[in-house]
Amino acid sequence: KNIEEQMNLNYPVEMGNGTPCSLRQKLPRSSTVMYICPAEAKHKILSVAEIATCEYQVVILTPLLCSHPKCRFR
Repeated sequence: KNIEEQMNLNYPVEMGNGTPCSLRQKLPRSSTVMYICPAEAKHKILSVAEIATCEYQVVILTPLLCSHPKCRFR
């Protein structure tokens, strides 16, 4: 994930089966929570956006992800 012109590790979590969306024939709302690893960042919500009708994206900065063994740059 590119944040402020720097590539960062990320871990997306898909969430579905939300409340019915009246704008999409009562299909359930969905969200993607993107956990981003910028080592120098504090824990914070960077953004919340509706990327398509009734589809949302939340970007969370957390240095905790950086220490996980599977989250190392190769």
